[in-house]
Amino acid sequence: LQGLTAAGAALVLLGVKAIFRDKLSPRWQFGVWGVLLLALLWPAGLGGRYALVNWPLLVETLKTALTGDYGLTRVLFPIPLPLGLSAPRTVWDWLYLLYLAGALFLLARYALSYLLLRRALARGGPAGPERLSQLRRVAETSGLPLCRAVEVPGLSTAFVCGVLRPVLALPAGEPVDDKVVLHELLHLRHRDAAWGLLLCLLKCLWWWDPLLWYCMDRAGNDLESLCDQRVLERLEGEDRRDYGRILLS
Repeated sequence: LQGLTAAGAALVLLGVKAIFRDKLSPRWQFGVWGVLLLALLWPAGLGGRYALVNWPLLVETLKTALTGDYGLTRVLFPIPLPLGLSAPRTVWDWLYLLYLAGALFLLARYALSYLLLRRALARGGPAGPERLSQLRRVAETSGLPLCRAVEVPGLSTAFVCGVLRPVLALPAGEPVDDKVVLHELLHLRHRDAAWGLLLCLLKCLWWWDPLLWYCMDRAGNDLESLCDQRVLERLEGEDRRDYGRILLS
């Protein structure tokens, strides 16, 4: 019931975004995903509301046809909890264990990827004097915070890594445009890495639903578009055109 309700909300949002694709600003394009987040965190059916259709009627009808038993199902918590878990006896117990295994596997995979990334960044060196001068100049001009910066060989672009201890990673030996630095400092200012972490956690919890995975990817793209919009709002004239060329390249 929770999955069907979330999928119904996702379909509605995708339809709205398709209709108003060129009419909603990037802030709204990203902000409307809050409705899906509410559908994921709010127990389905609480208050008698479901997205699109009355899902319990369909679920109970199907359950009765498969098992011959009828019983009302209620969602007390938005994600399955391992309460009273014992040795699996039915196919539903095994499916629940499969769900837990998939969620834990993805969580471990994301955690390992993050640890490997932080390890790779640790091998980089502190940003040099010229780079630090550029970073401070952009930060002071735009009134944005600055975090620890490192230069790492082999990077194709700059990016901010981390939520609690963010690090600005820069390609070693390669020039980085001031507008790219501005983009990353805006990510830092608005704590966009925390949004990325939330999207990863939601992917782990809903790993079995490809529609929700698609929505999480769309939300991540909308977050990048929102950051680009914030950059453009701070630029004028030729600088805005230059930033457009950077995005295209």
